[in-house]
Amino acid sequence: MMADMIHILCAFCFFSVSGWILEVCYRSYNAGRFINPGLLKGPYLILYGTGALLLVGAGWLLADSGIVVRAAVYLALMSGLELASGFLLRRLFRVRLWDYTDQRFNYKGSICPTFSAYWVAAAFAFELFLYPAYTRVLTAISADTVMILTTVVAWVMLADFTAVSVRRLVTISPGEREILRRRYEQIARPLLEDPDVARLSRYPHHLNKTRLEHADEVAYLSFLWASRLSLDVVAVVRGALLHDLFYYDWLTEGPRLHGLRHPRIALENARRVTDLSKKEEDIILKHMWPITVIPPRYPESLVVSSADTVCAVRDYLSLGDYDLPGKAGMVRLGLVPQRIRGYTDIVRRRIGSALRRR
Repeated sequence: MMADMIHILCAFCFFSVSGWILEVCYRSYNAGRFINPGLLKGPYLILYGTGALLLVGAGWLLADSGIVVRAAVYLALMSGLELASGFLLRRLFRVRLWDYTDQRFNYKGSICPTFSAYWVAAAFAFELFLYPAYTRVLTAISADTVMILTTVVAWVMLADFTAVSVRRLVTISPGEREILRRRYEQIARPLLEDPDVARLSRYPHHLNKTRLEHADEVAYLSFLWASRLSLDVVAVVRGALLHDLFYYDWLTEGPRLHGLRHPRIALENARRVTDLSKKEEDIILKHMWPITVIPPRYPESLVVSSADTVCAVRDYLSLGDYDLPGKAGMVRLGLVPQRIRGYTDIVRRRIGSALRRR
């Protein structure tokens, strides 16, 4: 089983690197200068590695099929992969690595008949020549060497992908940041001005933070992520601001099994404050997932749950101030004080209990 996984991973890495070399040669020749065709920094294109694995699987399943059937399947696989990759790159990373808008009958600039035909021809070349040559070279190399090289390359690719993904998703230009802040305050203001929500500023929550400060930070971080992912930012902000709408110091009072029960309490309180959509209710009810076993129904709920975890971990690890300008927005609105003091010592004495109950 392990050997099979290594061979699959090796094929992915090898053809990711080979695809990068092919694209560099093609694009650099056309441009008359060196062009790095990929999103990542290193010499690999994961689109080619993924395509190679799809073709290997399809070739195995279609071994007894005729050329027409194989061509149809290759067309669907390659065009589908190109379309899905283009969509994800635009939505998640705001980049377009290829553009077929100048080609006839293109769809959203991601696929077109001409290049789909090229990919089908490339798929047959892969099946008949490239993959057999790759397997012959692989058999000539010792298993230990293959495992070491594959592991190193795979970890480098994973680290590169993680670094680029995080940077692309969280980096915001000053102009865009100001636009986002104004949009956030526009959505958040009606709830922050509600007396029942503003009451949360009276209750300590995490280290050096009131419950309102925590809700505001979770809402703003969720808003940034949801904006990047083109999700429902209104539902995200409203649900995040109301996700901890309960009126007791959970360190010293409140119901047993607070971590499991307070989402339902917050939901009932939120229903008395404002009308909620199904999505907003799910955000409030599932913000403790996976502690609350039933998973979120919407990606917006998963975003808020993840942001809540990030903010809580940062608070308890005392990592200091970080760039979540939601609190600054509330201060500008005059809705909360900059710091609510007097409970820090209590929280620090009870941090062990807090972590267990959380």
